[in-house]
Order: sequence, then C-alpha cells, then structure tokens
Amino acid sequence: MQTIHVAMDENDESLRGLVLGRNLAAQLEARLAIVSVVAEAARAEPRRQALQAHLDDTGERALASVPIEVVVNDGVEEALAGLAEEEGVGLCMGAHGRRPVPEMLIGSVTAGVVRRTSQPVLLCGPRYAPERHARVEVVMVCVDGSSLCESILPHAVALAGRFGARLQLLQVLDASAMVAAAGEGAPGDVMESGYVHGLARRLGREHGIEVDWEVLHGSPADAIVSYLADSRDVMLAMTTHGRSGLSQVVAGSVCHEVLHEACCPMAVLRPRD
Repeated sequence: MQTIHVAMDENDESLRGLVLGRNLAAQLEARLAIVSVVAEAARAEPRRQALQAHLDDTGERALASVPIEVVVNDGVEEALAGLAEEEGVGLCMGAHGRRPVPEMLIGSVTAGVVRRTSQPVLLCGPRYAPERHARVEVVMVCVDGSSLCESILPHAVALAGRFGARLQLLQVLDASAMVAAAGEGAPGDVMESGYVHGLARRLGREHGIEVDWEVLHGSPADAIVSYLADSRDVMLAMTTHGRSGLSQVVAGSVCHEVLHEACCPMAVLRPRD
C-alpha cells in the first residue's frame, strides 16, 4: 500500500479511524490522507473547514497536518468503495458502536462500503486501543472450513507480507460441532486440529511462509474476543456476508459482534457472490 485513505465525517468514530490510519501508514511508510464525501459542491469547503477544526482540536500537530480531500459525489458508499478498489490504496474507517442491529455496529455507510468493494476495508470499533495495537505484528485470520471464510486468505497473506507480520489461523468449534464429530466416531483431537493444521501447512507451502494456528471453543464471537483480550499488535481478518436487511442480522452477526468488542483493528471483506 502506497497510500492509506481515512474516510472521515464530523463524528468521533471517524477520528478514531484516523488514529488507526496514522499507525498503519507509519508502519508501511505510506502516504496518509483524509477523504470525505459530500453530495453537493456547496458543501465541500464547509466540510473541509469543519474537519480541519476537528483535527486542530486534537492538539496533535501530526494529525492537524494530514491533507484533506473532499469529494463531491451523491453516492458516498460508491465513492469510497471505488477508492478502496484502487491499486496501492488501503481504505481505513472508524466503526460506530451502536446496538443491537448488526449493521449499526459498524455504521450504515461503512457497511455499504464493505458490501460494494472486493477489497478488505480496514476498520476499528469503539473499543479500539491504539496504545496496544500501534503496529501489526500478527495477522489473525478466522476460518471455519467454508469457502466464504477462506476467500479472505489471499488478502490476509498479502497484508502479512506488507506489514512483515506473522500469519495465524483461528478456528472456533462450538459444542454442536464437537457432538457431531463424536457421533461420527472422529477422535476429538484429530477433529479439532485436522482442518486448520492442514490449511496452515498448505498456505506455508504455497507462499513460503510460516503459518501458526489455534483452535478455540465456544460461541464464535465470544471465543474470538476472549482470545484477543490480552493480544498486542494484532490485525484480525474476517469475512462477512454484509447483506442488508434481515439476512445481515444472522449472516454477519459474528463479524459485527467481534468488531464491536475487539480492541484490535480488523480487515473486513465481503466476498463477491
């Protein structure tokens, strides 16, 4: 990534995204820029001034000097998604912390951007702790054996390479999976480690890298958040169905719940159908 673009409006959540963007840009030695989208040209300069005042209020000279680009486009989500598709660009956003509807956990605009781009969007939730995750030393990838989850693997490998980070796979097994395997006569330890161990070996062989893995137990969101509780310098990579409406409440709930609770940044991908 040569440029980290941070999508901002005048909310505090977007300022949190700027802190993440600053940290990522510093590690990558990339250019950092702010992008904001307005529907009408008459609103462009007022938005730029409001954002500049917001940055000045932080008292951090480095943040106050970040260049601001205001784009005029009546489709905010489409404009940001298009930016995320550009080569060499990483799009960073701060996510809202509202509940209980999953889409509101990341904000409707953020959710719309994730749905419209084929690239991971770099997000931080309301509990993001930049002092604990100032760098990316480990890219953790959540997998469950499905093609949906595995679709993020090429992106995660690329992210790990860019950051010079270690790659780790996480699989969560709930009680029902364990019972089903026991009913089929599969030894517990083999069932637990077989898939994720094999996947780690394949990735290591294909990409010439060392890949760690871990099997967790319990409710997926709770287990992932608990595992991350004492982590440092981690980026979590996950997929989400990212659909709008009722289907999103079920399909994307794990990713959204983790984003709401985790203190580390996340790379979130909505695979194309």
